[in-house]
Amino acid sequence: MSKREALERAVAIARERIDNAPADTPQDVLDTWKTEYDMLSLDLNNLYDYDDMEQPE
Repeated sequence: MSKREALERAVAIARERIDNAPADTPQDVLDTWKTEYDMLSLDLNNLYDYDDMEQPE
């Protein structure tokens, strides 16, 4: 699994956890999950795929 695929999966899992959290989930836990989601999303958005980069001939 590539780094991009791993990050995409982690972001999807984090988003699902937030979206499907029980109503009685403590706010500090939700805040931690949202912070984790934000950090993973940022890592994914800043990921640069060197394999896709066009190489000069």
